Amino acid sequence: MTELKARDFYVAFKKAAETLLVNKDEINALNVFPVPDGDTGSNMTSGMLEACEWLDRVKNKDKIKDVMKNMRDGLLMGARGNSGVILSQIFRGFTEVLENKESVTTKDFIEALKNAKEVAYHAVIKPVEGTMLTLIRKLAERAETELSNIDDFEEFMDKLYEISEEIVEETPKYLKKLRDANVVDAGAKGVSYIVKGFRDAIKGDTEVNLKDIESASAEEIKEIAYEEIKFQYCTECVLKLHDPEISKEGIDKIRAFLEEIGDSIVLVHQGDFLKTHVHTNRPGKVFEEFLEYGELYKVKVDNMKVQHEHVVESTIENTAKKEEENFESNNENWGIVTVSPGEGLTKIFKSLGVDAVIFGGQTMNPSVKDFMDAIEKLPQKKILILPNNPNIILTAEKVADMVEDREILVIKTKYIQEGVAALLAFDDNMSYDELKESIESEISGVVPIQVTYAIRDSEIAGEKIKKDEYLVFVGKELKAHGFDLNETVLKVLKDKIDDGYEIMTIFYGQDIELKTAELIANELMEEFPDLEVEIHNGGQPHYPLLISLE
Repeated sequence: MTELKARDFYVAFKKAAETLLVNKDEINALNVFPVPDGDTGSNMTSGMLEACEWLDRVKNKDKIKDVMKNMRDGLLMGARGNSGVILSQIFRGFTEVLENKESVTTKDFIEALKNAKEVAYHAVIKPVEGTMLTLIRKLAERAETELSNIDDFEEFMDKLYEISEEIVEETPKYLKKLRDANVVDAGAKGVSYIVKGFRDAIKGDTEVNLKDIESASAEEIKEIAYEEIKFQYCTECVLKLHDPEISKEGIDKIRAFLEEIGDSIVLVHQGDFLKTHVHTNRPGKVFEEFLEYGELYKVKVDNMKVQHEHVVESTIENTAKKEEENFESNNENWGIVTVSPGEGLTKIFKSLGVDAVIFGGQTMNPSVKDFMDAIEKLPQKKILILPNNPNIILTAEKVADMVEDREILVIKTKYIQEGVAALLAFDDNMSYDELKESIESEISGVVPIQVTYAIRDSEIAGEKIKKDEYLVFVGKELKAHGFDLNETVLKVLKDKIDDGYEIMTIFYGQDIELKTAELIANELMEEFPDLEVEIHNGGQPHYPLLISLE
């Protein structure tokens, strides 16, 4: 075979998606730090699967321009995290070279790889070697020098895959953190699997079964994507009120009733209607109660244990839990979109004026599509985005580049604590530059502290880490580790508070109880009587404590 047609790329891409999906968990396990945040495989797979859906929409699969365009656009819309966005840019460069051709030769393929490298490097402000960027760069370079005389695609792809695997094994040479963790780069390994999928399809392995693998994969990652279902029925109701001027006391009474029988509550009063969402084991009781206030206009009940689906006007759920989003507008000029990993943090963000909360964080980065869907449902022409995670910033910035009819301000909040601080500095009447300066000034005074745990033995910055030890990071820097949570955390906090910090906020996660956070706070307040402390239930997974000092 010396030429590839549109259908060859259609099948090869889907085979590549299948290959990546089969090996997703292996890629996730290649996280550099021994903390529960391995999501590179999931992020890359998200984009590939979205692109497969887009490819299936192509009416004429013999038209290479349409196949390339949907491959490119689907990858971007499904992109999650840095790895997903960079992968989308690799394919953007790759498809741009090929989309106007009737057929593709190996020499065209090499030119496409070279452009893929250029576009991907251009998309990253500070490219880091030893990553998927290195793989695509060296793959393009070696293909040009070593494979340019090969016309047969089967031989070409065999050698291209061999080269990709060699480059993957070289990634630790570029990055000390890979050498310390004794792993290769996860993103580079993922791209190599994509090359393998292309190779297998071109050599005749064209059977693809994404559905069954995807279902199995969802079950495998259920433990990190879903919390245990305490209330079985996702219950929604639109009530046409007898009295549209229902009092605040009346709304509070309804909310109190819902809190007694369930959780994950949304209650929105707009005009004649009251929109309600609640997770409960007694959906019938909800409807009986509401009949006292008006006429049931629309009702919906989903059994979450059977379906694992939770649809709320503006969210779609794939293989990771999506928090319900309330798109009720809180501000006149600026719409605020933020990312939250826990139910408690979501409530805090909404209380601070956020319009749309996207569920996400470590292990569950939201996609470009998630952000686009949120923005489209907001009425404001100016949008503030708070990613609250370093792995989500690139996705948010890509969204800002894509949206043409809104003014988008992305503040590069790397931590939840910075996102909360940003909202305290928010003023709806500020201009773009004023708001950017105000928020960045506010978050510069926050010290974010993350407490997580090791999922394997490893080494960080010369420190030997044992599985199940608690790890305390100040920003990106590991400051302490140990098996006793309180002792390990207090050691770091006492040192920092000694530097003159006066305000501490603690967000405790789903794995610990309030009393644990209170014990830490009480000991600190005894030693530092002027210290002001606030404690909130964040409900975040994987991080027992998120702490900010000001």
